[in-house]
Amino acid sequence: LPVVGAYVPQCDEIGSYLPQQCHGSTGYCWCVDSRGQERAGTRTGPGSPSVDCTSGETIYW
Repeated sequence: LPVVGAYVPQCDEIGSYLPQQCHGSTGYCWCVDSRGQERAGTRTGPGSPSVDCTSGETIYW
């Protein structure tokens, strides 16, 4: 079982990293590459516009 507050990577049904990762405890989200490494400049905080991790564009809600 994961430790409460610990970041757990999100993967699809075949074990590949999802393009957008989020830390449930902090509300921060970011885009990752196929190896799960954070893509520079994609981290957003709680309440901030999201980044479309497939295009790299900022999405304003």
